[in-house]
Order: sequence, then C-alpha cells, then structure tokens
Amino acid sequence: MKSLKILALSVSMAFIGAITFNSCTDPCKDVTCQNGGTCNEGDCDCVTGYEGTSCETEQRTKFIASYSVDEVCGPDQADYNSSITASTTDVTKIIITNFGGYGSTVSATIDASGTSFTIPEQTVATTIGGDATFSGNGTISGDVVTITYNVTAGSLSDNCTKTCTKQ
Repeated sequence: MKSLKILALSVSMAFIGAITFNSCTDPCKDVTCQNGGTCNEGDCDCVTGYEGTSCETEQRTKFIASYSVDEVCGPDQADYNSSITASTTDVTKIIITNFGGYGSTVSATIDASGTSFTIPEQTVATTIGGDATFSGNGTISGDVVTITYNVTAGSLSDNCTKTCTKQ
C-alpha cells in the first residue's frame, strides 16, 4: 500500500514537472521579426507597411509595376500606360505616374490591410495644360489594381474608374 502511494505521488510530481517545464518555454525564443516587428506568442506582429511571417515584405511591393490602363471617366473611355513605384520617403507610400492619362504624378498611401490605398486630395500639373485636383482610392486583386477617383480641373469635375493590369 505504501509503495502504491509513493508510485502515485511520483507520477503526479512527474506530470506537474512536465507541465511546469512546458509552460516556461518561450515561444519567441527562436523567432526573429524583421523591420521593427515584435514577437507575440511565437508570431510576428508587423509594423505598418510590412507583412509576412517575419515581417520581411513591404506591403506596397505587390503594387509596384507597369500597367496597361482601361479607364472610364464621365462619358469618355481611354486606354494608356501608367506605373506605380515606391516612394523614397515612406514605406507606406506609392507614386502613380501618368495618372488619368494626363502625365500627372500623384502619391497614395497604402492602408493597414496592405491591399488598398488612399489617394489624398492633391493638385498637380497636367500635360494637357493647367492643374487638376485628384482624390480617390484603389484596391489590388492578383495582377489588377482598380482605382476610383474624382478629378477637378477648373470648373469641370468627373468621377472616374480605371482598371490597371500589370504588364
């Protein structure tokens, strides 16, 4: 009987020791988060502008490319080329060239989701003469970026939608 109590006590102590040992293991011990990310329970929490298992990828990289654009702006339809490049000032910003087919360059900010962006209102010079004010937003799905925006030039204003396909 005494042997049975000692055996039961030994098994209980071993079980408690195993639980205690396993609960003290640091899940972040072998995890390296890049670009300012921090480890939380073994997973990296990325700072704004980065994604990936180790926060190794800039979210904006999926947008950066040359595009063939099909655009409807008011009653008009146009096809032209445009490109999206990385801003040199902020990891969450992109630059869109030949915006609206006007030769204009606008900046946009990638949202926290990493799949959409906002074009804050900005007035830029155009190649058709004069300035235009743009604002809008866009999303990416695969190789296609869809942008809806408003353009105002003088007393004229249009709501536009452009479908940009990576070349």
